Amino acid sequence: MKHNFSESQYVQLAKEQFCQIINKVPFVSDIEIINTGLQRGFGDFHAIVHFDDNEQSQKYCIEVRSNGEKRFVNMFMKQALQHNDDCCYVFMAPYVSDTSAESLYNNNLSYIDLSGNCYILSRRIIIHFEGKENKYVEKREKKNYFSKSSGATSAIIRTMLDKPFEKWQVKQLCEETGKSLGMVSNVKRFLKERAWIDEDTEGKFGLIDIKELLYSWAKDYHKKESRKLEYYSLDSIPELEKEISSWSVEHDNSAVLGGFSAAARYSPTVRYKKVDVYVEQQHLNDFVRDLDLQPVDAGGNIVITIPHDETPLMFYREINSSFVTSPIQTILDLLGNVGRGEEAADAIILKEYKERLN
Repeated sequence: MKHNFSESQYVQLAKEQFCQIINKVPFVSDIEIINTGLQRGFGDFHAIVHFDDNEQSQKYCIEVRSNGEKRFVNMFMKQALQHNDDCCYVFMAPYVSDTSAESLYNNNLSYIDLSGNCYILSRRIIIHFEGKENKYVEKREKKNYFSKSSGATSAIIRTMLDKPFEKWQVKQLCEETGKSLGMVSNVKRFLKERAWIDEDTEGKFGLIDIKELLYSWAKDYHKKESRKLEYYSLDSIPELEKEISSWSVEHDNSAVLGGFSAAARYSPTVRYKKVDVYVEQQHLNDFVRDLDLQPVDAGGNIVITIPHDETPLMFYREINSSFVTSPIQTILDLLGNVGRGEEAADAIILKEYKERLN
């Protein structure tokens, strides 16, 4: 299977793979993931591993690359070897070649690929897996402004849709989104070529034909499958959604209702039998444990989606004490749902964007 993920998606996958491997160690009690953000320096994220016997925790610094070419490994080794501390430095990529793995091994540095092959050498943990088939193959594609991997474009269009009646200037939109002048100009050109914006004589532009824009976006957006996990709960749908909202308040709003669950808060038109919720990767294990969810292959009553980057949770709202995805994300999710998703999406489009549909 071929994959073409964005940088942030690779980081999310790396977090999951790291946790899966370390959680297999019987005396590990907890893994604390620390996001290092834009000013991260060295390491895309850090992890603090705690132990059952209350021994000193182990810190890991994980650098994630979209590929494991030797030049990236050399850069990692150069930086990691400059540090003289108790931290374990880990190189992660979809695939790490034998040559790269040997270099890291010889320098007492750790690595993990996204298929589970790894060599981890730290104060209390030594793990070595090899021979697992690589599941990640690079695939180069032409620029697609509506794909899940186009995070910067997505953030710009979502910002405009969050204020659908706003008239924008390129510089203003740059300041609002934090994106470059060139990127915003390219998005403006993309939207203008498809007649999804109108522009006045002063150069200010605003969205039009929003329904067509959203339908076109959804068509490309769902070409790459979302990462979904299905679970079963003994609680009813209303009880489960209430528990999710309470849990989210206590965990930095890290669980946000989406899909039909969100649609019911915006414009209740369709009955549903499953709860849809977005849960950030670093909180997934706690969420599943605290809500006493049981994993199932099919027949569950709650579907968890792991955000591919920060954009699905942009502009989320609080409605009737529940945190729900933005109208934009809710519509995108519904349009990718077979059955009555289009009906529910159209109801939200009409409610939120009625005056900007043509």
